[in-house]
Amino acid sequence: MKRTAAVLFVCLAVWLAGGCAFEDNNYLRPEDFAPRLEEAGIKVASVRPLPGAPFKATSGAAIMVEGSEIGVYKYDRTSKVQSDRIAQRRRAGRAYINGIPYPVEVYGSFMFLGLEKNPRKRDILKVIRRFR
Repeated sequence: MKRTAAVLFVCLAVWLAGGCAFEDNNYLRPEDFAPRLEEAGIKVASVRPLPGAPFKATSGAAIMVEGSEIGVYKYDRTSKVQSDRIAQRRRAGRAYINGIPYPVEVYGSFMFLGLEKNPRKRDILKVIRRFR
């Protein structure tokens, strides 16, 4: 009985330290977020690729929702450097470009920015939490 409790405790600690195993979305692409928005009833006007370089991500996409673009950037968590970057973005809650801070949401391998000015922010956040 003690051993079972110890194993459960270790598993729980690993799960909490790992940032939640249910966020395994590393296999997705930034463009894959647009259909998820559509499925949730959020109209997507356009999707265009973005370079990941400004935020040191592997790739990105701009998704137009309600006249405002959302930036979706992917960090490949199989790379230690990329995994460390996304973890830092999650902790800070912002990313910088040319010294200017931008508020971000991080979920799994993805960083989302441009939500603060979007009228559908709450609905988009719900979709982000299911993006896996």
